[in-house]
Amino acid sequence: MTQLYYKTDNSSYRDRIPLRIVRAEPELSPLERYYLSAVEKGDYATVKQALEEAEIYFRININCVDSLGRTALLIAIENENLEIIELLLSYNVYVGDALLHAIRKEVVGAVELLIDHKKPRGEKQVPPALLNKQLSDFSPDITPVILAAHTNNYEIIKMLVQRGVSIPQPHAVRCNCCECNASSDVDGLRHSRSRLNIYRALASPSLIALSSEDPFLTAFQLSAELHELSTVENEFKAEYEELSYMCKQFAKELLDQTRSSRELEIILNYRDDLNPLLDENGNDLARLKLAIKYCQKEFVAQPNCQQLLASRWYDELPGWRRRHWAVKSATCVLIGLLFPLFSVLYMLAPKSRYGLFIRKPFIKFICHTASYLTFLLLLILASQHIVSNDPNRQGPPPTPVEWMILPWVVGFVWTEIKQMWDGGFHDYMNDWWNLMDFIMNALYLATISLKIVAFAKYSGCTTRDSWEMWHPTLVAEALFAIANIFSSLRLICLFTANSHLGPLQISLGRMLLDILKFLFIYCLVLVAFANGLNQLYFYYETDGVKNCTGIRCPDQNNAFSTLFETLQSLFWSVFGLVNLYVTNVKADHEFTEFVGATMFGTYNIISLVVLLNMLIAMMNNSYQNIADHADIEWKFARTKLWMSYFEEGGTLPSPFNIIPSPKSVFYLLEWSKKHMIRSSRPRHRQTIGTLGRRAAENVRLNHQYQEVLRNLVKRYVAAMIRDAKTEQGLTEENFKELKQDISSFRYEVLGVMKGRRHSSCLTPVAPASGLVVSENAFTYCPNMAHADSHKKMSLFNVAASVQRPGREHCSPGGLLNGTALPPHRKARKEVVLLVDKHGDPTPHPKPKPLAPGGASSLDMDIDPFRLVVALHGLQRVLMQPCPTIMAIVATVA
Repeated sequence: MTQLYYKTDNSSYRDRIPLRIVRAEPELSPLERYYLSAVEKGDYATVKQALEEAEIYFRININCVDSLGRTALLIAIENENLEIIELLLSYNVYVGDALLHAIRKEVVGAVELLIDHKKPRGEKQVPPALLNKQLSDFSPDITPVILAAHTNNYEIIKMLVQRGVSIPQPHAVRCNCCECNASSDVDGLRHSRSRLNIYRALASPSLIALSSEDPFLTAFQLSAELHELSTVENEFKAEYEELSYMCKQFAKELLDQTRSSRELEIILNYRDDLNPLLDENGNDLARLKLAIKYCQKEFVAQPNCQQLLASRWYDELPGWRRRHWAVKSATCVLIGLLFPLFSVLYMLAPKSRYGLFIRKPFIKFICHTASYLTFLLLLILASQHIVSNDPNRQGPPPTPVEWMILPWVVGFVWTEIKQMWDGGFHDYMNDWWNLMDFIMNALYLATISLKIVAFAKYSGCTTRDSWEMWHPTLVAEALFAIANIFSSLRLICLFTANSHLGPLQISLGRMLLDILKFLFIYCLVLVAFANGLNQLYFYYETDGVKNCTGIRCPDQNNAFSTLFETLQSLFWSVFGLVNLYVTNVKADHEFTEFVGATMFGTYNIISLVVLLNMLIAMMNNSYQNIADHADIEWKFARTKLWMSYFEEGGTLPSPFNIIPSPKSVFYLLEWSKKHMIRSSRPRHRQTIGTLGRRAAENVRLNHQYQEVLRNLVKRYVAAMIRDAKTEQGLTEENFKELKQDISSFRYEVLGVMKGRRHSSCLTPVAPASGLVVSENAFTYCPNMAHADSHKKMSLFNVAASVQRPGREHCSPGGLLNGTALPPHRKARKEVVLLVDKHGDPTPHPKPKPLAPGGASSLDMDIDPFRLVVALHGLQRVLMQPCPTIMAIVATVA
């Protein structure tokens, strides 16, 4: 049968590849292997004796490493054996990066021992050569606190922070200092990895919760900084984006811990830039505005935050959400129809009941929407030319409808000016809707200007066919038509307030971004083919048919005669509006026609089959991304819309906002008196009492904020630790820890039993026990109770057989199973203990001893459940008030 699988001819195996270990490491001596094995098994006595002998005979290198590069200390850390770790540290073994290994394994006890351990001095210091070898597991920029932050272990981070550790401050994203330039030039990879490790530590939720005075502000700023880093360092974009999302999620989860509206308002209304003497902390949701500025969508869309915003949005209409949709619609229509009346009442008496009614966010939103719908209605009337002038008049006067549109346009312009003045130019330009408003208002202003120029310059009437192409009236009509399109599309912004139309509106915006990205590639393809076709057909330009030249003629001609005409032809060919015969020429040049038709067909294949399908795929991907996060995206967009109506000012809609109200006149006079009129009297200054009360109030609010933060952090840490324990479950590390504990317990009990072999306390209990003690073998074997005593017994039946497998001669101080043995044993003792349900020892028949030379049952496969039951029963037995047994308990503990 072997011939079916292997060739028997040795000639084919003459050429062999010799194999050898290229990077061989020095072998360990038998004593060193035995020493590391004892550390692995948790044999405390053997390890201690090996360390003592190493100090006397120097036959063992206590800092030796195994084939995996682990020292005895690292092995003990992996097994989480704190007794062995403490023993090794007491003999000043080499520590090296053991602290980092303990932090990586998250062994809190070992970390505490290593931190408190004092390094040896003088002759006991480790040579630098050995130090360099041992520090190769971690890069030099990894410090204990950075690694602890990477693991996000709260206890270890707290332990290190309490000892005054620090983290290097990373430089700015686009820093060009000498240090950053030198570090990048010497080793760019190390510089990038070092910065990534620092930011990964700074983004640790546990570190932020422990060391930051304002965790929300720290998370916001760090998230924005990491997002900017992801755009600069594209090589680590995924890592930085993950860290940025971690910071956003931390802020959201910390806000989850709020339990009352008072705590939520204190958090959302807090201002970090507050001057204790000059400013007053108002109820203006400053922290929420900051979250919107830093694009913290998870924080803004958090349910607690949304509930507070909704309660403020429907402030004047309690129970609005529980009403029927017909009642809601009727109420909105009624308020919208009465918006001119509410506006007039507000101008006359802003502090009255009806004046304050229009200042409510929801009422203000309805009034502004009704005003804009009225403006769109006027635009429709203007486009239908209900009242029109002579179409042949070059400078027509404005129609009544156009006179009615003018106040709205002026009101829109005034609104944008106030918004830019209050929020700043940078914040104004960050909102795409503001850009759309700017374009729309610019078009209306250009239309008005051109109509004024046409009215002043042209007064006669001539047929439109004789007007020049750039006539002011023609240009004004074109700009007005474009402005009407923008005005109608501007209404899409209001869809954000609706839960059904809002996600669709957000998806539409993302698709427009995809179209812009697609246009870059399409324009490149368009220009490339346009240049080629124009070069080919430039020489075949004709005069056209009936003075009509181009593809817009009934008989399309000269499609590729000029570069501009070629671009138009290729663009409209995507929609199938250009015929193939445009590639023909009058001359009998078939080769030219073939090349032109091939180029035209290739362009259509690339643009229609490849690029257009790519655009569809991109738009589908954008829509799917929005659909997957529809709730968060919509709530964030809705919050931005709501916050614009929470702001003070801008109460009156257009065109009432351009009418000077008594309040506006009063504010103007106050400003003039303060800045323009120089009075001989000194300015009125605030008294010390006023400043003191304001400072005390701000300090009180800051104290409340810090108190709420302290409670939130405590709840967050408790929830984080609880969730970590729940998610972790039963892992391989738990089995390894259990195995190590059992092994250590075995060697400890063996040592205690052999050290107490002549104790007189065990002899009287021998007839009533299931614990059989022999010379040097310790075994657990389950033993059931006698039938007569079944009623008094519980499941905690402990039977252990300890016997001597054979005659062995050991000198004093010799080692067997890692425990020092006496020179001889003359007798064999058997102890049988049976524990009842009250924990009292009860007589029980002696179990059958193991055959001489039998192996210990701990070395064989046993039932884990029975072993745990046996250990629990043994623990209860050891708690009996006997001096020797109490000594065993003290040793085991």
